[in-house]
Amino acid sequence: MLTPRLECILKYVNAETAADIGTDHAYIPIELIKRGLAKKVIAADVRQGPIDIANANIEKNGLCSKIETRLGSGLSVLKKGEADTIIIAGMGGELIRDILSSDIETAKASILVLQPMNSQYELRKWLHDNDFSIVSEDIECEEHHVYNIMVVKYGKQTKFETDIEYHLPKYLYEHEKFGALYDKKKREFEKIVTGLERSNNVDEQKLKYYKKCIESMRRIK
Repeated sequence: MLTPRLECILKYVNAETAADIGTDHAYIPIELIKRGLAKKVIAADVRQGPIDIANANIEKNGLCSKIETRLGSGLSVLKKGEADTIIIAGMGGELIRDILSSDIETAKASILVLQPMNSQYELRKWLHDNDFSIVSEDIECEEHHVYNIMVVKYGKQTKFETDIEYHLPKYLYEHEKFGALYDKKKREFEKIVTGLERSNNVDEQKLKYYKKCIESMRRIK
C-alpha cells in the first residue's frame, strides 16, 4: 500500500512511457503498471543500491518486461521524448531544479510530475523563469508533513503578481488542505525570523524579507 503522498502522484500519470527519476525501491513504477496508468516505465536512480532493490521488487511482481531500470544521474538516463511523463519526487526543490536545468531540452519534451520536499519557492521561480507552466498543483498530508505535487508542461506562464505567491500560489487558496500548507509555511517563516533575530551577525535584508512574508500571509487569511 502506497503512502498518501505517492498515491497523489499517481493521480496525475496517464502515460505510454513514464520515467521515475530517483525511483528508490520502484514502488511508483510497479503501481503505474499494475493500475494501467503506464504501458512502460523507466525506473532510474543515481545509486546502485536502490537499483538493486528496485530490480528485486520488479522481479517479485513479475514486471521485468514492463519496467526497465537505469543507473545514472537525473535526466541523463533518458533520450529527449523517450518518456511522455517524467516523475521526480521525494527530493529537494533545488535538486529538482538542478536536474531539470541540466537536461532542459529533455524536460521540455515531457509532462513533469514534481513533488519537492522543500524549496518550493525556488522551484516555482525557476519554472516560471524558464517558460515552464504549472498546469495543476495539489496538496497532500501525511501526519504532520505537508507536500506539494506539481504538474508541469513547457509553455510560458504568466508570472505571479507578488513574491508571496511563489510560496503560496493563489490557485491553492480554495484547496481543502490549504490550511495545513499555510500553517506549515507560517511556522517555517517564524522559525527563520527567530533564528535570525538571535544571530550574533543578523542578515538584516533576509530578516526584513521574511518579516514581510509573514505580514503578507496575514492578508491571505
